[in-house]
Amino acid sequence: MDRKALVIGIGNVIRQDDGVGVYCAALIKENLKEENKKLVDVITVHQLDVLHCELFAGYELLIFIDADARDGEDPFVVEEASSQPDSRHFTSHISSIPDLLALTGTLYGKTPRAYTVAVRGKVFEVGDRLSSEVCRNAKKAISEVIRLIDDALPFC
Repeated sequence: MDRKALVIGIGNVIRQDDGVGVYCAALIKENLKEENKKLVDVITVHQLDVLHCELFAGYELLIFIDADARDGEDPFVVEEASSQPDSRHFTSHISSIPDLLALTGTLYGKTPRAYTVAVRGKVFEVGDRLSSEVCRNAKKAISEVIRLIDDALPFC
């Protein structure tokens, strides 16, 4: 497989701003440089699952984009994701990105570099429209995601 990047837009599109990851994924597809379109795959998911580990192992770079419901001033926050597991209890649900990255490494012998992008949301009630605030925040966030992709590609 070619060395590629994967952007994962996460969200529930019927919970208003919770669907911002899906919105960002669409914006990224539209705004990728032509030379990067073959090197970047973009998917959307309702939630992450251990079944995604096999997919993740096929990439050099992962960028997870999701809504952030915490209070704060920043329109978005970008952080490099740890691959150290952070689950503290037994559960059949592995939902944290560090847990999934650690499991990817254990199962497939490869842990891609990964970033999380948390886009500040405001409204999380049932509904299919994003707030104007989260749309503004998303546009700012995808500029940073595009910069991350441009800095990382092509993989040498």
